Amino acid sequence: MNTTTLKSVFKAVYGMPIASYMKEYRMKLASNMLLQEDKSISELAAAVGYKSQSKFTSAFRDIFQILPTAYQKLYHN
Repeated sequence: MNTTTLKSVFKAVYGMPIASYMKEYRMKLASNMLLQEDKSISELAAAVGYKSQSKFTSAFRDIFQILPTAYQKLYHN
């Protein structure tokens, strides 16, 4: 299967491009880690594949409309 076909089929099945799906998946993983693990934001960013904490924070805010630190304070028990 060529790249164009893969992208087209993926979008038809999942309703979004591969990159968007992966971003959302990584941010959901990060949100769970924020609540269950005692890691800094930079450690968490690295754990889900971000080299830059600022890019991670921006991606997290794009998905959840809240900063990771605020999310953690709001939802952490």
